Amino acid sequence: MATTLEKFNKNIVGSRSKVIDYIPTISSSGDFSIVNDIQAILVSWNNILLTQTRTYVANPEYGSDLYKYVFEPADDDTANGIIDEIQYRLMLYDDRALVTNIEISYMSDGHGFIADIDLKYKGETSLLTVEINSQNMLKFES
Repeated sequence: MATTLEKFNKNIVGSRSKVIDYIPTISSSGDFSIVNDIQAILVSWNNILLTQTRTYVANPEYGSDLYKYVFEPADDDTANGIIDEIQYRLMLYDDRALVTNIEISYMSDGHGFIADIDLKYKGETSLLTVEINSQNMLKFES
């Protein structure tokens, strides 16, 4: 008979062939939902890219420096810098999937950008869209 820990490891944590994570949600069944495979990777990548470096106490290097590009000129040099930062941080912290393409588009007010990241995991493809602007990256409380 399996112990509670063995049941947890087998049924909840998953196995080497299946990626599982939890995300907070508002639902009638509880506060967390299970996401599998490519969805778990999308959640992880989103967290990496939207977390500013030096804000995570346990690992100050965790996250990305995408906020530094919010007020940069909307040109090819900035787009290449953004793409390099995305690729570097994703491969550093979560290399379970392959980045196949990154497209950068700038906001009309000039204070941010949108990164569309195409990825592939075990033959399945998906798109992660990350919006970086002055509202979500430069919040200061007084």
